[in-house]
Amino acid sequence: MTTPMTADNIVLEQARPIEPELAARLIYDTGAYVFDCLYNRDFDLFLRITSGLWTRDSGAFSHVHARAAMSGDNLAGIALGFPQPLYAPEFGEAMMAMAEMATPALLAHLPSVADHIPWLFPEVPEDAWYLLFLSAHSEARGRGIGEKLLDDCFERARAAGCTALHLDVAAINPAVRFYERMGMERLAETNVPKIAASHGVPPHIRMVKQLG
Repeated sequence: MTTPMTADNIVLEQARPIEPELAARLIYDTGAYVFDCLYNRDFDLFLRITSGLWTRDSGAFSHVHARAAMSGDNLAGIALGFPQPLYAPEFGEAMMAMAEMATPALLAHLPSVADHIPWLFPEVPEDAWYLLFLSAHSEARGRGIGEKLLDDCFERARAAGCTALHLDVAAINPAVRFYERMGMERLAETNVPKIAASHGVPPHIRMVKQLG
């Protein structure tokens, strides 16, 4: 990429099923601890499955729910989320698709963590918009692209009739300070001892922006 990626020269658009491996890497960067737990630290398998989920026409990891920050023809960042009523059906579809692509080893591992990971994430209110993933390309970080994507999420949430935007982030993730600068508040902090011990999953913070 020859042109520096900044908020001034990127364009936000509806995401397309392009650059699936890069999209998967961006998703991984938002929640590496949880994905390492879910996939038992098999990054190559995570990458293969999540790349496939990105190109699908539905599901919680699908491009259809994402806004893409584009630098020319290159993906510079993504913001993926949707209103709460879509949460259960879209996650359910994604998990079914994941199981279809899983290896026998992953299928054997999942029951040991599947009942514990959800406790990291408090319930999302029915009138809220949930931001799953917001991430910028490594070459684009610190250049205002995250701010531009998040501001767009606030507007997308308002347009959908939502009164708040919710997200979850690891308590040790520096992004916590970014979200606070963007006007989000800490609502709760959750720790799940079993997966903290087995996979080093840190406490997670639920952050909220009221959309008055």
